Amino acid sequence: MTPHENDPLVACLAELAAELDRENIPVILGGGLSQYLRGKLDGGRSPRYPFAAPARSTEDLDLFLSPPLIVDAGKIYGLRRALAAQGYSVRPEARNFQFEKNISLYGQPRTVKVDLLAAPPAGEDVAKVTIKRPRIKPKGAEDIHAYLADESEGIELGKIPVPPALLSTSLTLKNAVLFIPSVFNFLILKLHAFGDSKNDEKKDLGRHHAWDIFAAVAGMAEADWAAARVHLASHAARPYLLKAAAIRAAEFSSATALGLLRLRDNEAYKRERALYDGYLELVIQDLAELYKPGS
Repeated sequence: MTPHENDPLVACLAELAAELDRENIPVILGGGLSQYLRGKLDGGRSPRYPFAAPARSTEDLDLFLSPPLIVDAGKIYGLRRALAAQGYSVRPEARNFQFEKNISLYGQPRTVKVDLLAAPPAGEDVAKVTIKRPRIKPKGAEDIHAYLADESEGIELGKIPVPPALLSTSLTLKNAVLFIPSVFNFLILKLHAFGDSKNDEKKDLGRHHAWDIFAAVAGMAEADWAAARVHLASHAARPYLLKAAAIRAAEFSSATALGLLRLRDNEAYKRERALYDGYLELVIQDLAELYKPGS
């Protein structure tokens, strides 16, 4: 099997997962690597889309911290120890919520970056954290915090455990410490990300986020649809989900909407445009269905 560009990052994730297991700290992996791993899970595919959209390469490990985790100073310090044990140091330009280390890949230097993001706590737990947007940390904690991502409020709904063997055949874990978000949560995050980057040249005008949305919808299995229905039923009125739905309606509701124009200008899409164009309307319909109350 031909190695994928993400494979060295998976190896780094396996090493970090072993450290997280020692501390019993569960995290949810987001970003492009979560989609890469999702594609390796044997979850079945819908015959509606007879193709597998290729995973994007990435250099980041996006780790989402759940509300119970971000309020626990002891666990957050444990996360800091796990990162230090694997040689990650603070990135000066994003102190204490981004960490990095240098590795050698085929004799060439490469930087692996870890981003810490946190779902917002609710109720009485709000009093247990200090928030100075965009930073959040448990009260009393020093030298580590996370980026507060309001759009990840439902990140634990429908999360999927990552089998250790998927990362490395030699990896064994005592605790369930690594998950990926449901496809519906991934779409929520990506819709928000597209809304933030669609006019930003430095962020590729959101083209890669549009591609991720297309690829995620095309890869959904029936279990993903079922999880989406449960999520929507319980959080339909929450602001983060209403915003995602509004971005979907404004930017991904027709072939001439900005999101679809950005998608068709994405390099991965252009390589198979003749194929993908035949399924564009289905993706538009499925996105609308996913965000329809009572669907």
